[in-house]
Amino acid sequence: MEDNVVIKVSGLQVVENTGDNVEVMAMGKHYRRKNKHYLLYDEIEDESQEKTSNLIKFNDEIVEIVRKGFTDGRLVFEENAMKQSLYSTPMGDLLIEILTNKITVSEQEPGNVTLKVDYEIYVDGRKISDNQIEINATHK
Repeated sequence: MEDNVVIKVSGLQVVENTGDNVEVMAMGKHYRRKNKHYLLYDEIEDESQEKTSNLIKFNDEIVEIVRKGFTDGRLVFEENAMKQSLYSTPMGDLLIEILTNKITVSEQEPGNVTLKVDYEIYVDGRKISDNQIEINATHK
């Protein structure tokens, strides 16, 4: 069963002790299948008005984010594991490695879910940033 939800994505990236926050809100869909949560939503780029479709599939052990459109990419987060991802942007492709420190999933009411991921990004074996992302899906 799919539920209409408000999805709020909050991200923090820390590079050399300087933090940068990003926040996105969108209407989307949430459903559960085979012990995994699925969130689907579209994001519109501010300047170009180009659309990116997002699918976030997750449970307590693994998170997969698939983006298609203006920005393409597939990011995989698995606790205590280093995963490679190719992230394509209008500026070009970037091969990154993601070391996931912690994944936390909590359900407040049925259908309302929060996902938190703490991770590090590496490029060419060098740590680039510490990152946190929090995704909330709330029935509207």
